[in-house]
Amino acid sequence: MLPTVPITLVPGLGACLLLCGLGVALRVGALIGIGVLAAIAGVVLMFWEPKWYGPQWFRTRDTTYDLSVPINAAIAASVRTEPAESSEGAARARMSRREPEERWRAHLISDEHGRPSAMQRVGVVRGYLLLYGDALVFAADDHEDRMRGTAVVEIIAADGIRAVRRVPAGSRPDGDRAGHDLPGRVMPRLRVDTDHGPYVFEIRGAGRRAKELQARYLGHAVTPH
Repeated sequence: MLPTVPITLVPGLGACLLLCGLGVALRVGALIGIGVLAAIAGVVLMFWEPKWYGPQWFRTRDTTYDLSVPINAAIAASVRTEPAESSEGAARARMSRREPEERWRAHLISDEHGRPSAMQRVGVVRGYLLLYGDALVFAADDHEDRMRGTAVVEIIAADGIRAVRRVPAGSRPDGDRAGHDLPGRVMPRLRVDTDHGPYVFEIRGAGRRAKELQARYLGHAVTPH
């Protein structure tokens, strides 16, 4: 963040303080004026960032914006705009623009979509479950859309669901357990087994939600483990 500050603003302000101090002590107004100009020059260089300014190692450094650094990711999250179509918009479009019967806050547990910045949790995509009569749909939330720059949507056909159950915190689709952060270690999860493989979601009240999904898609309730 602001990589030019140490070679622009800092020396400019330092020269300003030094020259102004000397100007006052020696009663030389010209030194004060030069000091003020040095501060202004430092500010201008900081915002201008000319390619020719600075030592060679600084000019030839890697300027890639590293989003794995939390402060960089936080700044990016505050200035990035959402993609043309949100995940929920894409999900509703794929469901013929129908409104879901219910909408639950839930997070998809998957390594498939990566971790584009420090603002994302490892192996987690935050979002919502949209419940339709013929499908269970996951759509990432606006924050994820903004940081990822693309929609994340998973559509699970209702007739392909074979089982739904509550699983312990940290559970993953491959059956292993790995909680990379505090929520991952304590929040219960919901596993949906389908013809095309399992899906795992982090969700509050996972046992109750499992019973609701069982009743909705399989026609009977399940006792949470």
